[in-house]
Amino acid sequence: APQDRPGGAAMASNVTNKTDPRSMNSRVFIGNLNTLVVKKSDVEAIFSKYGKIVGCSVHKGFAFVQYVNERNARAAVA
Repeated sequence: APQDRPGGAAMASNVTNKTDPRSMNSRVFIGNLNTLVVKKSDVEAIFSKYGKIVGCSVHKGFAFVQYVNERNARAAVA
């Protein structure tokens, strides 16, 4: 697909709050983050090795990463 750029640099949206079960099962919560130091691009860089990230949102002290499927999310958690 054309949107699949190598490395997926800065391509993830901010949408990580969909409530359908498929989205929820492919989302990973990352807690205890020092968000003064860790940026969205850092989170994406670290977690993209486990699968294609379709969404990433960074909040004060935590973040969510939305993967394309549940298998990626489980790999990241493991």
